[in-house]
Amino acid sequence: MKNKLYIFKPADRETVITILAMNGYTVRQGKEKNGKRTIYFVEYWKEKLSDA
Repeated sequence: MKNKLYIFKPADRETVITILAMNGYTVRQGKEKNGKRTIYFVEYWKEKLSDA
């Protein structure tokens, strides 16, 4: 399941991305339009391990 965190400050987003990645999460940064505003977010999820 993918989760989104809406974080305003770029430095705060970078910190959260680093923490999540260091703890084994797959992380991506994105943006979406909300009317005239652009909202930035961090999306993260845990990859499932395969039995290969």
